[in-house]
Amino acid sequence: MAMKTHRNIFYTRVRARASMNARRPARGEEENDHSSSTDNPKPFCPRSVSSKNGVSHNIDPADMVGLTNMSDYDISVNKSATLAGQDCDVTLGMHNVKSRQAGSLRISTNHDTLGDVTVTLAQAGAKVDSDAETADRASVKLNLPLKDMINNDDVTASVEYDVPSQNATVNLGYTSGDVNVGLKSNVNVNTQKATHKATVNYSGIEGVGVAVEVDQDVAGKLSVTKDRYELRVPFSKDGGVNADDVQLRMTWSQDL
Repeated sequence: MAMKTHRNIFYTRVRARASMNARRPARGEEENDHSSSTDNPKPFCPRSVSSKNGVSHNIDPADMVGLTNMSDYDISVNKSATLAGQDCDVTLGMHNVKSRQAGSLRISTNHDTLGDVTVTLAQAGAKVDSDAETADRASVKLNLPLKDMINNDDVTASVEYDVPSQNATVNLGYTSGDVNVGLKSNVNVNTQKATHKATVNYSGIEGVGVAVEVDQDVAGKLSVTKDRYELRVPFSKDGGVNADDVQLRMTWSQDL
């Protein structure tokens, strides 16, 4: 069983927060099974950091590891299954277990005719793709088989429709060498209001990942990853970079 922990360190008057993901086999799971479960506790960490040079602090080792003072936690279970004759990957999540208990269910499969299909059901507050849902979600996503249409593996596209919000989303991607460019357009079919977001990922530096995400209001984030570290720098057209929003994340794992 592997325990994986993510820590965010916020700079400017040095602050610290932490969260932890613990991964362990589900009950009755064999070593060759494809199911797994993930716990994501959210500990309280005091906003101060110790220093080798003797600066005062109020964080003990247990707090830094993130095993004490948990305010809440998330649990997700992944399982391969056969549904209606289709081989599927199923992810069941329960988020904010101690407080609001928002649930989510995601089913992914490859259909002979439709290609890759993903169905997502989530309550408001559930975390899907690392983002908390602001409203209930019931969406279907199709990855378009462009390779068969244009015979080009470098171009990808997908469409997604969410029933409660009536939002339709189109994702386009293009890869050239070490650069991947993406465009995401979201349109509400009722109001016709649209939002757009562009992403650029660069992997040309060995061991380092660089990504930039920008929306139509010229707001977004810069992300730089190296080994188990990630630096996230949010920015906006009007406010530039707010140092309080900069995050340094560290991920580590431990076999138990």
